Amino acid sequence: MGKEKKFISDIDLNKSSKACSPCKMECEKINKRINQRKVSQIKTKEVPHILKVFNF
Repeated sequence: MGKEKKFISDIDLNKSSKACSPCKMECEKINKRINQRKVSQIKTKEVPHILKVFNF
């Protein structure tokens, strides 16, 4: 038979070196919201807004 094709379910995303496009964009948004601050500098009120992912 020839080479077996890998199905998407066979890929371990925890070992992936690249993120999918939608996830990458959301991570970039979170980084912009954090704006180079340390975790101790982030106010409690800001956390839900920072971690809000995929605005539906």
